[in-house]
Amino acid sequence: MGKDTGFLEFEKEIPPLRPVEERVRDFQEYDTFLSEKKLQRQASRCMDCGVPFCHMGCPLGNMIPDWNDLVYRGQWKDALTSLHSTNNFPEFTGRICPAPCEDDCVLNEHYTLDAEEKQQKVNVVTIEEIEKHIAERGWTEGWIKPLPPEKLTDKRIAIVGSGPAGLAAAQQLRRVGHVVTVFEKDDKIGGLLVYGIPDFKLEKNIVSRRVEQLRAEGVEFWTGVNVGEYYSVKELRSSFDAILLATGAQHARKLLVEGSDLEGVHYAMHYLPQRNREVAGDSIPEKERIESGSKKAVILGGGFTAADCLGNLNRQGADPHIYQFELVDMVPRPTPVHKEANPDCRANILTESIIGDGAGRVKALSGVSVEWKMGANENSASGRLTMQRIPGSEFTVPADLVFLALGFLGPKVEGLLEELGVELNVLGGEKTYTAVQVKKMLENTQPMFDIYSDENFMTSKDGVFVAGDANRGASLVVWAIWEGREAALSIDKYLMGTTSLPTTPQAEVLV
Repeated sequence: MGKDTGFLEFEKEIPPLRPVEERVRDFQEYDTFLSEKKLQRQASRCMDCGVPFCHMGCPLGNMIPDWNDLVYRGQWKDALTSLHSTNNFPEFTGRICPAPCEDDCVLNEHYTLDAEEKQQKVNVVTIEEIEKHIAERGWTEGWIKPLPPEKLTDKRIAIVGSGPAGLAAAQQLRRVGHVVTVFEKDDKIGGLLVYGIPDFKLEKNIVSRRVEQLRAEGVEFWTGVNVGEYYSVKELRSSFDAILLATGAQHARKLLVEGSDLEGVHYAMHYLPQRNREVAGDSIPEKERIESGSKKAVILGGGFTAADCLGNLNRQGADPHIYQFELVDMVPRPTPVHKEANPDCRANILTESIIGDGAGRVKALSGVSVEWKMGANENSASGRLTMQRIPGSEFTVPADLVFLALGFLGPKVEGLLEELGVELNVLGGEKTYTAVQVKKMLENTQPMFDIYSDENFMTSKDGVFVAGDANRGASLVVWAIWEGREAALSIDKYLMGTTSLPTTPQAEVLV
């Protein structure tokens, strides 16, 4: 490494966030940038570890010590080459990844909360920040250019879904010469990156410039095409040599309580895409628009999706006293948007009912505090963690809007999966199931499920592969990129008998 004592000489430094009073008035990213000099100083803190746990903690296997050293030496273009060798879209992960690499940094001592209520790992190398800057330097300098294949094959591949898994696979497969067509049901390419993640975390020009790179490389995009409905599965199978399902996990977990069907109760993934469309300038029909100005809101859920709802509510002018309730024994993880609104966050809260006003609209939400204990109750065997109500802790809060950010069960089973006939895994099941069987289960229960695949990402149908959240369940963008890359390798090998695409085998054993 260029500076063996950097971690002893320099303190960790991260860029400040934009002032709260400024950022809540727009949808621009709330992060700022460090200067080049400060970034090089931060990169010098990488320790030349005997075992670089950061490298193993990254699903993509990013060669973090290598490009940290290159940044310290001012060799930014070489750092970009190293980064791109394992990650197609570092400008995405440099902004929205929770950075498991930093969790595994040898310098990691403990966690704390900084003044911005943003969870920080004390002393660790600022890997994610450096990654973002390497990518942005590449775009600014014009180093990131289309790389069309030198030779073409006659193999045609259909990718259904244009989120991070689908885009990563498309780029990998096109660069080895295949004809790649991406089908997207919405009107813009990007999937979750465009319709799920708010602009204040990931501005959409960041996504569109990468899509244009893929387009210039020869990837063909079809938008507004819902495969299985407006484009038949029969036509898909007859027109392509291989198919990759990268449709995501779209089946949201329901809230099974009285009043959950009242007007004013919304799934997070109905609200967030609408807000992103409005920010992009799209018109929303009046009857469909979810207005939150001055309204009292309750968010159920403690993950990133719930935080994204909170950030949008802040910017829409909702009543500042927002409630956020989480069922499990963990207060919702602080994010920059929590600093903006200072919501009433509570863990161990069970929603008992949503109360209406007599005219079909939400008026309030009732809940109760619970505690989790090891042991038995009437519905659980001994030795399992069980939830128990705390007598006397019942409460009611006023609510005009309730947002459900309760996670996702699995991919959409209707249409495409039914017609393809691929088998599905169900959590706790002893066998695989058809889409029709899972659809029947969902009428009465809420099992978690995904599309069955073997070690090569192939489903139960020959030539049909799967990657991303549809394969592993709702997860991180970084995992989706890895799955897209690995599935592309398997597809290339399936079609050609061999492959030159790289792999990251160590990611297979990570949690």
